[in-house]
Amino acid sequence: MVNKSIIHFLIISVVLMAAGCSQDERVEPFYQAHITGAITVDEELDSSRDYSGIELMILRPDTLGLLNDTLFYAMTDESGHYAGDARIPQNDIYSLTISRRSNQLALINMVLADQDTVLFNAELPDVEETMVIESRENDLFRSYERLQTGVNRLFQFANAGYVTQDTLDMEVRKWSDMFWDFYLEHSDSFAGEESAATSISLLEGWQDSLMMERLNIVIDSNPSLIPFASQVGTRYYSDEYGLERAISFIDTLKTRNIDNRVNMQLKMSQIKMLYDSARVDAARLELEEFKGQYMNFRDAASWVERFEYDLMSLAPGSELPDFEMVSIEGDTITKESMLGTPYLLEFTRLDNFLYQQQFDRNIAIYHIYKNYNVEFITIPFHATSVVMNAFFEERARLWPFAQPGMFNESQLREDFNLNILPTRILVDENGIIIRKYEGTEFNDIVRGLQIVLTNNTEEETS
Repeated sequence: MVNKSIIHFLIISVVLMAAGCSQDERVEPFYQAHITGAITVDEELDSSRDYSGIELMILRPDTLGLLNDTLFYAMTDESGHYAGDARIPQNDIYSLTISRRSNQLALINMVLADQDTVLFNAELPDVEETMVIESRENDLFRSYERLQTGVNRLFQFANAGYVTQDTLDMEVRKWSDMFWDFYLEHSDSFAGEESAATSISLLEGWQDSLMMERLNIVIDSNPSLIPFASQVGTRYYSDEYGLERAISFIDTLKTRNIDNRVNMQLKMSQIKMLYDSARVDAARLELEEFKGQYMNFRDAASWVERFEYDLMSLAPGSELPDFEMVSIEGDTITKESMLGTPYLLEFTRLDNFLYQQQFDRNIAIYHIYKNYNVEFITIPFHATSVVMNAFFEERARLWPFAQPGMFNESQLREDFNLNILPTRILVDENGIIIRKYEGTEFNDIVRGLQIVLTNNTEEETS
C-alpha cells in the first residue's frame, strides 16, 4: 500500500487560504492597498530617459482564468514614477502586468493587503532581475516562503527514503511549531494566516488532537480562517466519526460571529459534502433550503445553476460524458479508449497560477499511482505551442497533454460544467465518476485515489 508519510505530504495544501471560496463567490472589492514606485528602462535600449507611458495593471481573473475587473491601473510619468490604489476583494497574492506600447513585458506576483503600502521598482527589460518589492506584507510573506522551502525539503528527503518514520514525526512537529510561532507573532498579516493554516495542515493525520486544538484557536481569533477550518475539520470528523458529525461541525461554525456570506459558503460546503459522498437526494433537499435562504445574494443564483447541473450529470456514480482529444504524441484519447483504466482527467490553463503551484504535487501523485495503473490526462485551455513549450521548459511532461486546437473547448466546458480552473475528474476503470474536484479541492484527490485502489483490490480478490 502507499506509504502514509508520502500521502500526507501530498495532501498538504499549497494554497490554503483559497480553500473557502471560488473566485466568483467573493463580494465586491472593499479592501484597499497603495502601490507606488518607478519603472525605468535600460539606457542601452532607451537613452531618451523618457520613461512615460509604461502601464501597470492588476486584473481579477474569473474562475476560468479569464481576466476581468480592473483592480489597479497606473501609468508612469516621464521620470518613470507612478502611484495608485488597488481595490481588492481580499488579502491575497495578485499578478501585476507591466506593458509598454501595448506589449506585455512582465508579470509579477505580489501580496496585496488592506492598508498596506507596496513599493515596487524595476528596470526594463530585465524586470525579475532588477525588481524591488517592499512592504510589511510582502516582507513577511518572503519569511513565510522560507519556512515553506524548509519543510518542502524535509518531505523531499522523506520521499527519497532518507528520513526514518520516527525522525519524520519529530521533524513534522518541529516545523508545525515553527509555522505556529510565526502565526502568533504575525497573526494580523496575510503571511501569518497562511502560516497558521500550514501549521495545522502539517499535523493532519499525525497529531490530530493538536491539529484540532490549533484549529479552534484560529476559529476563535480569526474568522477569515473559518472557510479553511471547515475543510480541515470536516475531513477530521468525517474520518473519525462519519459524515453526520462532519456536517454538525459546520453547523457549529455557523454559530460563530460571522457574516451571512460566510454562512452561505458553509452551507455550500455542507451541500457539496453530501454530493461528494454520493448522497445526491440529501444534497437536493439541502439545495432547495439553500435557495430559500440565499438567492438574494449575487453569487447564489450562478452557484445553484452550476451545482444543479453537476447533481444531474456529474455526481459520483454517474457515467463520464464523452470526450475526445489528440495528445502531443499524436494519440487519440477518448472515454472508450480509456475503459479498463482508472484515470484523472484534468482541465486547466497552463498559465493558471494555482495549477502551476499544484504541478509539483501532481508529479508526485503521478509517480506514486502510476504503479497502480492510474493514468493522468490533461486538456489545456487557451494554449498555443509557444505556451506549451514555455510551460515545459523547466517541467517534465510525464503524461498525455492534449494538442492545442485538437479538442472542442466550448463543448467540453458545457459537457463537464467547467466553471473553475483547474477542474479534475477522477474516473474508475468502468468510466464511472468517482468525484469532480474544482480548484483547491486538489487535497482530496489522494483520498479518491485510495478509493480507486480499494475497489480494484476488492475486485481482484472477489
